[in-house]
Amino acid sequence: MCKKIFILIALFILPLSSMAFPQAQPQKPPEEPLPVLAVPKDYRYTSRGRRDPFVNPIPKPVTPPAAAGRPPVAVPTCPQPQGLKGIMLSQAAIAGVVTARDTSMTIVIIGAPGGKTYFARVGDALCDAVVKSIKLDAVAFVLTVPPVDPNAPREIERKVRPTPGEQK
Repeated sequence: MCKKIFILIALFILPLSSMAFPQAQPQKPPEEPLPVLAVPKDYRYTSRGRRDPFVNPIPKPVTPPAAAGRPPVAVPTCPQPQGLKGIMLSQAAIAGVVTARDTSMTIVIIGAPGGKTYFARVGDALCDAVVKSIKLDAVAFVLTVPPVDPNAPREIERKVRPTPGEQK
């Protein structure tokens, strides 16, 4: 009688143990990532007159269109650390200049993406440029990476308050 009970219990436990402890399945190769804000192909939503709250109603383009008259934007080759050294010159905006009688104490206020603000003196480095000189109305930078266009200047001067029609 004990053998029959033992066999019955074993017959019930073995199938349950395979469900409780499944074998590791071989991993599939990673698929290509979907574009930004893309909806999966098999996704369906029954709206009943309402929009889907998880899908952006105004999808953003995957690649931004090239602006007319602007040079191509260089991709940073330097690592993007936190702080001033993680900002490219094309991303930086000159917010202001704080002058002092001692020229070594003059600083420039640089606005960065994300609403961050940094202070820089002459000789401080950005990701792709170094501050060369700070004047009351302009800041001069020297590029430290090769430009996209070989005829482009190695030194760039940015105005504190650009006039209409000037690049920032």
